[in-house]
Amino acid sequence: MFNRLWRYVSAALVASLVIGRAAHAITPETAPVTIPHGGIVERQPLKADYGLAEAGAQFSIRYSSIDGVDGIEAREDTGAVFLPKGPTPQGGWPVVVWAHGTVGIASACAPSLNVRSPRDIQYLDTWLSLGFAVVAPDYAGLGSRGLHHYLNSRAEAYSVLDSLLAARSVFPLQNRVVLIGQSQGAHAAFAAAGYQPQYAPDVKIIATILTGTPYFNAQTSAGKLFSSQPDPGAPDPKIPYAMYMFLSAADRDPSLNPAKYFSPQALPVLREAHTLCIDTLTDRSTAAGLNAGNSMQPDIQKLLDSQTPSLRYPTLRIQHPVFIGMGSEDNDVPLIMQQAFARDVTKAGTKTLVRVYQGLDHDATVNPSLRDTVPFLLQLMSTKKGARAQ
Repeated sequence: MFNRLWRYVSAALVASLVIGRAAHAITPETAPVTIPHGGIVERQPLKADYGLAEAGAQFSIRYSSIDGVDGIEAREDTGAVFLPKGPTPQGGWPVVVWAHGTVGIASACAPSLNVRSPRDIQYLDTWLSLGFAVVAPDYAGLGSRGLHHYLNSRAEAYSVLDSLLAARSVFPLQNRVVLIGQSQGAHAAFAAAGYQPQYAPDVKIIATILTGTPYFNAQTSAGKLFSSQPDPGAPDPKIPYAMYMFLSAADRDPSLNPAKYFSPQALPVLREAHTLCIDTLTDRSTAAGLNAGNSMQPDIQKLLDSQTPSLRYPTLRIQHPVFIGMGSEDNDVPLIMQQAFARDVTKAGTKTLVRVYQGLDHDATVNPSLRDTVPFLLQLMSTKKGARAQ
């Protein structure tokens, strides 16, 4: 999940999301055709402890992809595939591609290498029980080589799409796909929907389903986001995310000196950000009393702002229906940010269904949203099936 990143977003930043309603679109780059991607490299049974109760068979996979950070380097990434119980239907299983929330940036934090949260287990088991296979990418750098560039939209999208292509090449899966994501995963799923026409044009996406969606429009400043703090004396849970952004920048430019951007008090925690998963890292940062005032040097704002373009979506105009769910009590990704996203996506010409879940927060929205997303998706599948039969 996106955790507590947005809890202390400044009033000025939130206001800018209301003022800056114009859709921000970046033309998606066409993936280099000379680089193979979306092929299966390895598959093996998934460790039972990391599995799902409703799965009839479950596998870990390694697949070929393209580094979405630079857009040119071949790489291999990992994920998991869960098949429903029972006989395979004619033509294969319809597919849910599950884009997970924040886990950290260390390879060992990959969901396929860990027990999933009770929330996610309940959610994914529901889709399996309805007869959907689940393809669950880890994202580049999680379970695979290199650093996970947190919230890099193209890197997330390539991981999501290539995991699907690879899974379809070896498992009995239909070319009827729904992209689903929560929090960081919503960011990944929507980015994948934007890149799909150019990067994986043969994939037939029925719908994209999102809850708790982060949105970086042209007015969003990562520098302001991470340096704002209502209570200057209290530990700030945004600090680990600022560290993730710095580490992404430093991965591309190793000459960056951490001491220029973080205080001596923060540097020990920064070093741990490479290896600790998000919950433990946040606890470590809080125990050290880190906040914007005592951990960040003045130069950090400019560096963080330089990372913001890589967080934006390639387009807001999607060629299939998009469900956007949000909790009225979401403090992790504020309701006003999600409302701005829904408004801009709809204004861009995307067919949307928007639901606000009263009294529910960021995590609590996920499973209750099924009461809307299941009929939403089944209706779309029925309509498309009927259209093909005519």
